[in-house]
Amino acid sequence: MEEAAAQPRDQVLIVAGEVSGDIHAGNLLDSLRSLRPGIEAFGVGGERLARAGLECLVRSEELAHMGLVEVVRELPRLRRILRSLVRSAERRRPQVAVLVDSPDFNLRLAARLQRLRIPVVLYVSPQLWAWRRGRVRTVRRVAREVLCILPFEVPFYEQHGVRARYVGHPLLDDLSRDRLLEEARAPVRRRLAMLPGSRAMEVRQLLPAMLGGLARLGSEEVSHAVLVEAPGMSAVVEEVLAAHGRDPRLHRVAGEERRAAHASCGLAWTASGTATLECALLGVPMVVGYRLRALSAWVARRLVRVPHVALANLIAGERVAPELLQKDWNPEQLVAATRDLLAGGADVQRRSLHEVRRRLGEPGASLRAATAIAEYLGPAAGRRTGGA
Repeated sequence: MEEAAAQPRDQVLIVAGEVSGDIHAGNLLDSLRSLRPGIEAFGVGGERLARAGLECLVRSEELAHMGLVEVVRELPRLRRILRSLVRSAERRRPQVAVLVDSPDFNLRLAARLQRLRIPVVLYVSPQLWAWRRGRVRTVRRVAREVLCILPFEVPFYEQHGVRARYVGHPLLDDLSRDRLLEEARAPVRRRLAMLPGSRAMEVRQLLPAMLGGLARLGSEEVSHAVLVEAPGMSAVVEEVLAAHGRDPRLHRVAGEERRAAHASCGLAWTASGTATLECALLGVPMVVGYRLRALSAWVARRLVRVPHVALANLIAGERVAPELLQKDWNPEQLVAATRDLLAGGADVQRRSLHEVRRRLGEPGASLRAATAIAEYLGPAAGRRTGGA
């Protein structure tokens, strides 16, 4: 009797161009492997995706750029990466491509993959609801569907004829796994978390004002400060600290300690973005800030169409946490906003953050997203031969 022909292995292309995208996509790949143990994955990733088994053709850091103008000088190198990924996809023919965040790069890649008839799923939706809404037409043309991690995104996409489903926010999975969602915690009221961002430029723009603000607050206002370092940011943090001096109350945390240290704090200063959701889910009242270089900020002011920059405020539908943007992100205004929190504003904000937590739903985002991706892979390997 002839031996059965070897069955082709499931293949998926994954591209994640940010630290947070690498983490979310790594969790998704772990869940996908639990559904399809033999799957092969290749593409763009960082440490987390590599641990999950991604064959990294390009490192995530090579796609991570901040600002509307700064990316221009990187265009030739990004085009080379794009061509390389398209060649790999054409040769290996994955059943599906999962493109995570990084819309400027990933939407261009999606258009080329569509020409190869490779289905594209966007995970961690491009923030088209915030700015450059015209790109939703591109999404409708090049993507089979969008897996959304924010509840208000699904109505936006459906309104524009794009298939979308809400899978939940993967941060809920991380905090649940670390037992930080349900455990009774006793945060220290005068312990301050400082979260200056996950990109080098963010840290350089935001951390100096944080250090200046801390120096202006007495120990009776802030007894301890926890500088929460994003993966890969230690060298940049060291650079900023060397230029501004060190406060004896300041303690740096990185790696596995990060979230537990954050959860122990009674208030936070944070870059806008996912960190504001982490504050909301942990119930840590916050002051949110962001700064872009002058030209990028000028362009952003003319394109951005949302009333708030903090995701926590957008989900709440109101200005729950104060936002200090551009020149307003300075030591003096940070101190003033912090004293308002200490004077009673923290309790008011904490009640509103509880509603943000409720609207995000329950953990399980990574498995729900993986289940959606598995639909593109067809029958599992054990069922392909039809049975003896």
